[in-house]
Amino acid sequence: MISPEQPRNLIAGLRGAWRGKGLVRASLLLVAAAVIAAVASAFGIAHDYGYLHASILTGSPGGQYHALATRLADRAKREHGTLVVIPTAGSIENVSRLANGRGGCAEKFALIQDGTPVPADARLELLGRLPEPESLVLLGRPNNAFHTFADLRGTSIGIGPEGSGTAYLMRQLFEDPDLQELDVHLSHHGLLEQAELVAQSKLDIAAFVMQEDAEFLRTIIRQHGLDIVSPQDLQGLIARFPWLSLGRIAAGRYDVVRPLPAVDKQIARLGTLVIAGPCAQRADRIAILMLLAAELPGFVRGNPPSSTSSATVLPLAREAHQFFLTGEPEIADRYFPWLVNLMSPAYWVYLVMAVTILFNVLKAFSRFRLWRIDAAREKLETALKRLVDPVLTHAQMRAVSAEQVMAVPERRATAEAIMERLVELRARCQRQTNSIVTPMGDEMFYRYQQYLIDEAATTVGALLKGSRSSICPARPAAPSSRESKN
Repeated sequence: MISPEQPRNLIAGLRGAWRGKGLVRASLLLVAAAVIAAVASAFGIAHDYGYLHASILTGSPGGQYHALATRLADRAKREHGTLVVIPTAGSIENVSRLANGRGGCAEKFALIQDGTPVPADARLELLGRLPEPESLVLLGRPNNAFHTFADLRGTSIGIGPEGSGTAYLMRQLFEDPDLQELDVHLSHHGLLEQAELVAQSKLDIAAFVMQEDAEFLRTIIRQHGLDIVSPQDLQGLIARFPWLSLGRIAAGRYDVVRPLPAVDKQIARLGTLVIAGPCAQRADRIAILMLLAAELPGFVRGNPPSSTSSATVLPLAREAHQFFLTGEPEIADRYFPWLVNLMSPAYWVYLVMAVTILFNVLKAFSRFRLWRIDAAREKLETALKRLVDPVLTHAQMRAVSAEQVMAVPERRATAEAIMERLVELRARCQRQTNSIVTPMGDEMFYRYQQYLIDEAATTVGALLKGSRSSICPARPAAPSSRESKN
């Protein structure tokens, strides 16, 4: 009689237990997937720059470089990143500091103007060019008489701080053989200082390199009533420097009422480059590119640069090339910045391929060794069956009388040789089972071979044991002392 506590249908009970285990396993898989997703999201950077800890070299405070870098730093800070803005004298100093690795590798990026000389061994790389070019603006007093370059003979011109890109550009322009005859006096001053010196008639002209809509430029023009110096033959000089282009500032650009300037003015324009130092890791470079693309809508569209000055020959960074192709970072760059810092995503693909090939080679090598063991075992088993009866199984061979099989000494010697070979083959199989080159999961194949070897060895052992007992029969018991007396 079936007890009421026992399930009436045992199959149904097993099915219910199986379903219960399936639900438990599915729940465990979901929990494991959730944990993995949480760990991965901790390193995610889709909308987070928490991994970014770098600094960027700019220029004088109030200049366009410094203003742009400040906006980038604010954007990074809103998303938990750290980008320190370091004011400098300008492009020349920026290149020098990045190349020399100052700041303990904290200084990783810089803004420089195109045409800035970069040493060939500086190990700097180009990340891109800003979409809006800078302008070389020469400011003088109102109603100045500088209509051509010939009118600049004997003038004094402020060219910005020493080490700035402005100073380098102005010296480069006035080293032209035609302009060297003008005996122009170039001197270094701070940006605001040289504007005040022009207003006080202590300087004839002040040179500034910045974007034409910079608030600093608008302020000093309106405050000191300065006017733009625009030689009529400016285009002829610019044509000698391929990285310069001719631009125009419209009348009233800085004051519509007065207006300032009173008429359209020709100016020289040049590009602004973003460069990375040797200390900048891949994730940091991708972060700067993402910040620039978010802050400057035309940044991706205007890059990579078609050319730069012959003095500023910089290789385009591999990260920038990949970024400009798609306009966004790769998946590995977005979600695993700590990983791509170790090695580029392309090399991770190669690494995975290499590991896959290695495992396949180990698998093939393991199967080859397994085949050799199996072949050796089959050969020994064939010799064993030929010794007894080729059609018998091991169980049947162990049941055969050992006296019949081992009647001839040569057969016993053959059996002992087979046993010795089987022992060696099993030891060899055991070594390969424990070998570090044996892929996980292949141990079961070796253990199966061990089982087959043990089966054959048991058969040989039974035959040898039986033949030994028949050759050496038990000795009769010695007669007792009482029997010997009788």
